[in-house]
Amino acid sequence: MPAVVRGGRRQAAPVSKASPRQAAPRAHGGRKAEAGKFALIGGVAMPSELTAWLGFLGAAGLMAVVLLTGGRAEALRTGLVNFTDARIASIGINLQNVRLQGVSDVARDDIRKAMRFQRGQPLALMDLNKVKADVESVGWVKSAVVRRQLPDQLIISVVERPRLAVWQYQNKTYVIDDTGKVIPEARSGNFLDLPLVVGEQANAASGDILRLMQARPELMSRVWALVRVDTRRWDIRLKNNTIIKLPALDQDEALNRLDGLISQQRILDQGLAVIDLTDPNALVVKPFETAPAA
Repeated sequence: MPAVVRGGRRQAAPVSKASPRQAAPRAHGGRKAEAGKFALIGGVAMPSELTAWLGFLGAAGLMAVVLLTGGRAEALRTGLVNFTDARIASIGINLQNVRLQGVSDVARDDIRKAMRFQRGQPLALMDLNKVKADVESVGWVKSAVVRRQLPDQLIISVVERPRLAVWQYQNKTYVIDDTGKVIPEARSGNFLDLPLVVGEQANAASGDILRLMQARPELMSRVWALVRVDTRRWDIRLKNNTIIKLPALDQDEALNRLDGLISQQRILDQGLAVIDLTDPNALVVKPFETAPAA
């Protein structure tokens, strides 16, 4: 740059403040070079190489939508996913944390035992369908969704089976769900607050009767057990040993009759051993037998 003349005096051109010695740090060595290996995405530090691959995938995916249709686009998408999983694995992203969502304390240990993978294995090479199948093989679990969360986490969202009742059959007890399916890991002694259903096929038939009973909280509060009779109908056994016999059909109508007798005549407090509602046109009752006088 030529010299500048002001007021008859020659002034030297200004010298840049940057010294020739203050060159950019070399690509090899030094903290600045090391920091360049990572980038922040959403507040999470990720390898810069992975960040570049994610950017490449976004562009490639857009190109596939623009250029291809039908099976060709799907083939390209599958190829990109497989190629990217392998590339992520080669970068060295390994599983470090597993987060369970929607899991109760009673089911947590059984679900963890079913997960057949280990911390430290390549995250991208994990078979998520197999993880899902393993989790859903646990009796507590109705369904599961498994997904990766970069940089190093696996998230498993679980919907558990509703625990409906304790089923007693052939001197054994089981916890069943709302479809009557047994939850084998559940211990019935831990669920004393659940209704008790008794008898052959009582598990499969319990959903409907319990729905009707739970709509009648006053009656339900007195129930000791619901007993399946001849795989056709129910006896309601109350805590005071009263037996209410329901018909095989039209159980809701029979319970409506009982509701009226409870509200109008307090029939459950009359010391009756049996209240027979099996005949829609008649009511048969039987009192408790009293011991003969000495």
